Amino acid sequence: GEALEVTWEVDCVIDFILGCENQLQRLKKQKEKGLLYGIPVSTKDHINCKGHVSSGGMVKFLGQVKEEDGLTVQVLKSQGQCPFYDGNNLIFGQMLNLLIHQKSPGGSSGGEGALIAEGGSILDIGLDAAGSIFLPFSLCELCGLKPAGNRI
Repeated sequence: GEALEVTWEVDCVIDFILGCENQLQRLKKQKEKGLLYGIPVSTKDHINCKGHVSSGGMVKFLGQVKEEDGLTVQVLKSQGQCPFYDGNNLIFGQMLNLLIHQKSPGGSSGGEGALIAEGGSILDIGLDAAGSIFLPFSLCELCGLKPAGNRI
């Protein structure tokens, strides 16, 4: 709900994973739901999610539907999570900074910054090559952690 409202305002989410509803129904029946159950978590478009295109903002990857979840999505799902995609690039368009609508939230992880700043997600899994988490998060008055192999 919150993620949709934020997206209508600043255009930060590119895809909702439709299989989430089925996964949520299965999780409700399980005794152990996982550490992240019920917490909205988004992922950047470069992280593979089965049945979806993970373009990373590059035209050459459009139309290439992934056959399996990437490791990050596997870990999130094992902990009761149903991730959705967000992003900012020439393919999906320019999103707006929630604080100043005439400005960008900055960087390739701007969707994550805008989404979290407005409460559409409380955690996002992105990438930080050349500051693509730190810059947009600082422009949205947030802080970010650089992802690393053992950090997830």
